Amino acid sequence: MRRALAVAGLSGSGPHGQGASSGPAATALVDAAVLAALYEQDGEAMLVLIRRAAALERDPGHVALPGGRVEPGEPALAAALREAQEEIGLDPAAVEVLGHLPPMRRQSAAHHVAPFVAALQDRPRLAPSPEEVEAVFEVPLVELLADGVAWEEHWGEEPAPAAHPVCFFAAPSLGDDLLWGLTGRVVWQLLELVAAVPPR
Repeated sequence: MRRALAVAGLSGSGPHGQGASSGPAATALVDAAVLAALYEQDGEAMLVLIRRAAALERDPGHVALPGGRVEPGEPALAAALREAQEEIGLDPAAVEVLGHLPPMRRQSAAHHVAPFVAALQDRPRLAPSPEEVEAVFEVPLVELLADGVAWEEHWGEEPAPAAHPVCFFAAPSLGDDLLWGLTGRVVWQLLELVAAVPPR
């Protein structure tokens, strides 16, 4: 898994704490950061996702990557690791940051989000915060690449750039939940890097 991401050209690859790039923190103004944490189980790469708590003000009930707001003066990478620990109890010491994807702008607001990609040595023991997280999903990447799981729609007025692509995933591991929006775009781009082909 690490080799596949390195070969794919994931930006700023390197172990956290040993020269890993803080990436978007230095090159773009971002106000939120997320962590795509991957681990291997029975030969399959697994991705950790959450369902945000219904009481949250922003995106309640949505499937998302762990993450949240970057505090003033805080590097984006530090924010992603802190938020993952607060939301699902993921120990930053168990995280090997492999790199980052380009910052992404939320279509519904003037927010730029920095997505970081990390590898975990083993399946993590997670302790989700009930105030922030309703459920944790552990989703095989191969499932997200299966036929009919992913699709793309164009929302907004034509022609481009007014219309923008919106990515969707309806994976069995998510049950009745739908992965879409900014998280869908992050996962879509991650899958393009890992598999060298777009989801279908």
